[in-house]
Amino acid sequence: MDNQLVNTQALLFLECIKIGILMGMFYDLIRISRKLIKHPDIFVQIEDFLYWIVCSLFSFSLLYMHNYANIRVFAFAGIVLGAGLYFLSFSIVFMKIATQVIQWLRKVIKYLIHIIMIPVSWIVILVGIPLKALKKLLIKYNRKSYEKMKDVRRDLQIKNADVKTEVYVRKNTFK
Repeated sequence: MDNQLVNTQALLFLECIKIGILMGMFYDLIRISRKLIKHPDIFVQIEDFLYWIVCSLFSFSLLYMHNYANIRVFAFAGIVLGAGLYFLSFSIVFMKIATQVIQWLRKVIKYLIHIIMIPVSWIVILVGIPLKALKKLLIKYNRKSYEKMKDVRRDLQIKNADVKTEVYVRKNTFK
C-alpha cells in the first residue's frame, strides 16, 4: 500500500515538474511577443496578471485531477523546480529558436503579401484607366451643371430683388 502511495506521489511530482516547464515556456512566449511588439507598461502588467491567473488555474486544476484536491508542499516545489530547470537550461535556446522562427514567418508573410499585391496593383491600374476617363467626364459635366446652377441662382436673385423693389415701392407710395 505504501509503495503505491509513493508511486502516485512520485508521478504527481513529475507532473508538477512538467507543469513548471510548461509555465516557463508560456512565459517565454509572452516575452517573445513583448520583444517583437513593444507594449506599454500597463499592458505588460495586465499580461503578467493574466499569466498568473491562467497558470494558477491550470496548476490547481491538474492538482485537483491528479491528487484529489490535496495541496501538498512538494507539488508546489515540483512546479518551482520545473520552472527553475527550464529557465536555467532551455529558456535561452527556446527564446532564440522561437524568435528566429517568428522573424522568418514575418519575412515569408511579407513576401506572400507582396506577391498577392502584384496582380491587385495590375487590376487597380487596368480599372483606374477607365475611371480616370470617367472622372474627367464627370468633372466636365459637373462644370456645366455648376454654371447652370449659377444662372438659376442669379435669375432667382433678380426676381427676388424685383419683388422686394415692388413691395418697397408699394409701401412707400401709399403712405
